[in-house]
Amino acid sequence: MVSKWNLLRQSEMETFNKIIYGKLPVDAFDQFVTNWKANGGDQITKEVNEWFKSVSTK
Repeated sequence: MVSKWNLLRQSEMETFNKIIYGKLPVDAFDQFVTNWKANGGDQITKEVNEWFKSVSTK
């Protein structure tokens, strides 16, 4: 998560702002999700879920 988070967060903010201000269509969100997952988002989701499971079962 540490190595990928800044890149993913920056991509998220840029994409959301472009959609909000009409520079990208709303459908661009689907491509954003695909890119987010491919660039480490799935791994981050896995790590966070594993961490949550480890702290919530105590």
